[in-house]
Amino acid sequence: MSASGWAQNGQTLNTADTYISTMSSSVKIGRIFGIPIYLHLTFLIILPLFVWVFSSESLRIFGITLGFEGLDTTMAVEYAFGTAAAVIFFATILAHELAHSYVAIRYGVTIRSITLMLFGGVASMEEMPRKPGQELKMALAGPMTSLAIGLVSYVAMIFVRELAIGTVAAEGLEILLGIIAFYNVLLAGFNLIPAFPMDGGRMLRSFLATRMSNIDATRRAASVAKVLAAAMGVFGIVFGNIFLIFIAFFVYMGAKEEEQATVITESLEGFTVRQLMNENVQTVHPNISVQQMMDTMMATRMMGFPVVDQGLLVGIVTLTDTDKVPKERAGMTMVRDIMSRSVVTVRPNLPASDAIKLISKRNVGRLPVVDDSGALVGIVTRKDFLRMVEIMEARRKGATWGPPEWHLQHERRQHPPPPQT
Repeated sequence: MSASGWAQNGQTLNTADTYISTMSSSVKIGRIFGIPIYLHLTFLIILPLFVWVFSSESLRIFGITLGFEGLDTTMAVEYAFGTAAAVIFFATILAHELAHSYVAIRYGVTIRSITLMLFGGVASMEEMPRKPGQELKMALAGPMTSLAIGLVSYVAMIFVRELAIGTVAAEGLEILLGIIAFYNVLLAGFNLIPAFPMDGGRMLRSFLATRMSNIDATRRAASVAKVLAAAMGVFGIVFGNIFLIFIAFFVYMGAKEEEQATVITESLEGFTVRQLMNENVQTVHPNISVQQMMDTMMATRMMGFPVVDQGLLVGIVTLTDTDKVPKERAGMTMVRDIMSRSVVTVRPNLPASDAIKLISKRNVGRLPVVDDSGALVGIVTRKDFLRMVEIMEARRKGATWGPPEWHLQHERRQHPPPPQT
């Protein structure tokens, strides 16, 4: 797919990163604007395919020759031109993603990476700007960059053609410029299709968000994307185009994930970890035996505990940690010997949206909550976030409900009203 997708890491419990494992299946090739650039393993499939298509085909469209097969030269020279065209084309896809990223950085968005892969390019952003106008400019930057590259390449192609040098090198350069021109204009046009996670879908969402809530705008834009994805899938099946089927799957999953991410982010807006955490936390001491800890697991049906010594969090132990202890030594091995000492913790006043990003980024199921002294004051889990999202969704649908009074709830917990008599 010669289209761009934006992966929003950390905004949902199950983001686009579940099917784009950038870090584990990619190779870092450098940095641009301080952004790490990766080549996904699927890029090793698509690049040779483009080299083969450009080198062994010759199709003329709108006065542009697409492919070097018609050159009066050897196959080696044709493949050399085809390789150059493929590499330059993917460089222009990188430029497309860099345009998105440059505008995003100007609005304070952190770009974690850009990855070239089977479907083109993916810019992984920490979050999306909330203002519709900012998202519109970010979305538009990519297609406009591709369109500019296409138009400049087309003008250069005409210039080389008018020179009428008549050599293989000149003819090959003309074809190369035509390929870059044609496919970049196609790239710009394809990305303007109003379907997440492509740029046109984000432009549609930003337009709708000026007339309704961000959640409603996202849901409507996602619905459009799913319909278009279904149409692309059917078209791909009917005409036997596997590539189009893959694109349809990517668009459908992207729309679904975008909708989920927006619902979670919007539902947790304004909440802190303190308002979601459980203050009654079952803990274990580092000096008890693994056998005693296993007995506590049996009694509480919990699969992990914070390890606390004199009120301070010193580690965390899970059922998986017991795998390293032989059965006959369970009574002699202490929890301190198997617990994990490197624990991801959060403060009570941390925004809930930041905490959910941390859970997704670190791939953990729970976060111990500690105060400034390191004392454990609570714990927050994935389920706590999901429950709150469900509650806020129900509240959002209840037109007669008032806004949540979380600041009052915490005071009531600290100073409960006297019982009525």
